[in-house]
Amino acid sequence: MDPSGVGGFDFAADPALNATEAEIFWRPECCSSVVMLDAHPALTSMLAYAPQNWPDLRSRRTTSDGDYVILGARRREHRLWLPGPPAPGAALSALIPVDKSTQTRSAATLRFLRHVNGSSPGAAKIDDKRFSEMLCALDGHLAKASYRDIAEQLFGHERLNREPWKTSSIRAMTIRLVKGGIALMRGGYRKFLTK
Repeated sequence: MDPSGVGGFDFAADPALNATEAEIFWRPECCSSVVMLDAHPALTSMLAYAPQNWPDLRSRRTTSDGDYVILGARRREHRLWLPGPPAPGAALSALIPVDKSTQTRSAATLRFLRHVNGSSPGAAKIDDKRFSEMLCALDGHLAKASYRDIAEQLFGHERLNREPWKTSSIRAMTIRLVKGGIALMRGGYRKFLTK
């Protein structure tokens, strides 16, 4: 693999294998679903560099520009690139450039982290902001506040008054948040617990 791009390939492959046997290790700039990880000694990370311990390790190749790792198979495949490579056990952080691939690379990184942490791909997911909004909406509901009062606390007076309350998207969202909070209270929170 020639980093200058002259006569090289955009992927690393073992030249001793034929094309049907060889694993292809895509360079991250050519494939936005490649997860980029790097050592970051200043961080305390929940992920340490130990590919031999990651589930479903399929293939690994070390080249002059870093480590290429493939985990899983078919639709549950995870392709990783680590410059260096890092020292064994080094704390890792994800590298996600802010460019046209940001969304794809972020999603691939989250899928990889769920895979390494043993979370099922079909497991329930909720972001922190929505979870917090549901709990606040539930608190308001339990305190007998009206939907309008709850919405004002969550979204502010100015945003609430931009459209008529009866047909407002904020009203519909507030009702959904209250219902979501009630569902969490009635045991729905169990879907988000790791085993």
